Amino acid sequence: MEKTKRNRIIIFVAASLLLALISYLAITLPSEDYRLINSDKIDLNHGWIVEYGDTVIRDVSLPHDLRLEENTRYAASLMLPDNLDNHIRLRIRSSMQDVIVYVDGNEIFRDMKSDDGRFEVPDASLWHIFELPNDIGGKELRLEMQSPTLAFSGMLNEVYAGQGKDLIFDVIASNILKITLGFIFLAFGAITLVLSGLVRNLEDNRLIYLGGFAVFVAIWILSESKVLQLFVGNRFILGGLSYMVIPLIAMAFVLFLKESVLKKYRSIMVTFALMFLLNLLINLYLQLAGIAAFIASMQLTVVLVVLTMAASILFMMLEWKEHDNQQAKNMLIYSSTSGAFLLVEVIVFLLGRYEMTGYLTGAGILLFLVQISYNTFRSINLMLQNEKESQILKKLAYKDILTDMGNRAAFEKYIDGLRESSSSKPFRLAMMDINNLKYINDNYGHKEGDHAIRACSDAIKNHLKPYGDCFRLGGDEFACIIFDLEDEVFEEQVKRMRDELGKAKAEHEYMLDIAIGSDIYDYATHNDIGDFIHETDLKMYSNKKRIKKGYGTL
Repeated sequence: MEKTKRNRIIIFVAASLLLALISYLAITLPSEDYRLINSDKIDLNHGWIVEYGDTVIRDVSLPHDLRLEENTRYAASLMLPDNLDNHIRLRIRSSMQDVIVYVDGNEIFRDMKSDDGRFEVPDASLWHIFELPNDIGGKELRLEMQSPTLAFSGMLNEVYAGQGKDLIFDVIASNILKITLGFIFLAFGAITLVLSGLVRNLEDNRLIYLGGFAVFVAIWILSESKVLQLFVGNRFILGGLSYMVIPLIAMAFVLFLKESVLKKYRSIMVTFALMFLLNLLINLYLQLAGIAAFIASMQLTVVLVVLTMAASILFMMLEWKEHDNQQAKNMLIYSSTSGAFLLVEVIVFLLGRYEMTGYLTGAGILLFLVQISYNTFRSINLMLQNEKESQILKKLAYKDILTDMGNRAAFEKYIDGLRESSSSKPFRLAMMDINNLKYINDNYGHKEGDHAIRACSDAIKNHLKPYGDCFRLGGDEFACIIFDLEDEVFEEQVKRMRDELGKAKAEHEYMLDIAIGSDIYDYATHNDIGDFIHETDLKMYSNKKRIKKGYGTL
């Protein structure tokens, strides 16, 4: 075990060093840019004139935050370079803002949230890429913007011009870390959910909740990566998905804790999960009713997340200190680093630094997920091993080791099943006993007696088991329950079984034979199966006496 562990550490260290070497060489060695798609773009972020109310600010560089009151209208204008090509596109980002774009006073683009629906759809931060008029060089580009959200009112994001594919590729390249992180979580969550369906005999649902947690985190990271618009064009999804999925992340995680670490606090953890579900529904109602936007009601969600974290940490400390729960101890250790990442991101969010959203939490959660996944899969592996051992023991409880037949417990369980069955189909019961087994044991030893038992059981399995179920009841007693076998066929199989045992005489100094008592149980004429078994057993003993008279004491 120690050697295996040491080998794993060596492999991990070697792989890490190799990855570090390749990364170093890729960064330091000279190379041209051979990407099939470049991110060539024209920087239009300097020399802007910004106006709001009676205020005019000159020579502004973007991005720039004016920090205005909500619904304040503001504008920014720029004289475009003279050398701009025709068929060029402009890329701007509106952060929960309505935007109108003019060139020399002529409107060329407008995006304003519609207010004529029954429900208030969320404000969304959107990319806008549209073609500029030809011969635009030297003309004035003017942006007019307005936001109902205090955090984004007065925000002026960066502006670039270029070919459409280059502008889109630049968005992807700028967010590649978040995209990669999101797909790592998504892949892990999908694999875990598939495993939860494939792995049977699990004692709990921790794999489902862990997989759900990873998938929800992936959705949140991808929605915060500013590339969701490449796949989805719906404003409700673009503006609300990241807010709606946060309570689901918390709900999946507390349910995972309920299953894995805090089993003694199940009811409390379920209450927390229901609180997050209720929080999601309340946030959704407030948004659709126009009472409070997602970004405003999210403050309550953040507070609820912090309180739940504090309560969970307290419960895990109690489990560790008072009950020596090692899983709780490990979870506390795992949570400490990721909790620090999350706490910093909460502070950043409350300070209004929304552009940082996702990076810190994503890194912290990834580290946490790696740790708890290792612990979870190790626990599940141990659980499955215990279950396998339990199944083996359960199987052995109904198995006769010497003959590989069912034992008396299996026979009695089978009979109980016949009693409880709604079927009234008749069956044949054959009770059997090896003749003179005591003589064989006393004169040739118990090892030879075991050989005799196996020889007789083999004969029973060869000729009667194909038609039903056979059991060794103990010692030299056997029983078979047979369906749909005519009397003539049964007698023929018994004759063949005895002939097989008779041929074994050449291998031994004693005769092998079996006494048999048999009868048909008919539900119409018989009442108690127990009485029927006893009567069939008496027939077997009667047959045994007749055989002994014929063969003597041999």
